Amino acid sequence: MFLKRKLSSSLAAFAFCAVIGVRANASSISQTYSGALASETGSGSVILESFTLTSASNVTIYTTSYGGGANLDGTTAASGGFQPNITLYNSTGFVVANQSPSFSPLANTDSSTGLKLDGYLQDTDASAGTYYVTLTDWQNQMSVTSTGLSLSEAASLQFTGPGGTSFQDVDGNNRSGSYALNISAMPVGSSSVPEPATFSLVIPALAAAALFLRKRRNSAL
Repeated sequence: MFLKRKLSSSLAAFAFCAVIGVRANASSISQTYSGALASETGSGSVILESFTLTSASNVTIYTTSYGGGANLDGTTAASGGFQPNITLYNSTGFVVANQSPSFSPLANTDSSTGLKLDGYLQDTDASAGTYYVTLTDWQNQMSVTSTGLSLSEAASLQFTGPGGTSFQDVDGNNRSGSYALNISAMPVGSSSVPEPATFSLVIPALAAAALFLRKRRNSAL
């Protein structure tokens, strides 16, 4: 009887620990922010978002609003939005990653312009901590003498551009103020999909525990 109880407890404990391991391995950040800028520069011209990493992670940030496309929250952005400028900062406001100069490998071609101008940046080994992201029009830039983002001042006051409420891309095509910003973070060394090998251990353990307990109840009748 003691052996049966011990085996049953061991199976249950193994299954519980395996499930917890799967959950920990799958920990990630997946966020989508959408809306519209009020103007190309000045008040309402900069979107500021933040997120916190609990461990070193592979961070990917991109837009889908220029050419349209699927977002992380399952929605689909329409094309027609402005040509973006994305920047990633650490907790002190220091720039740690800028938008890729070659544009986004995830971008779709805008049907009206024939261009792929959505923004994309990646930091493959961002350390644990709090991070900030700014999104604005490509012409709305920080001063070349700026050392980073001041967290005590409105973000829109730290960028300058041509001004006005209209948006134009690098070829002079008129665009809207619409944006769709996606932020993804996955702990370094983990996968967005739990490993099949892990589940192959969890499922038999749970099944064995359930079968053993059922036989034990039947024998007690």
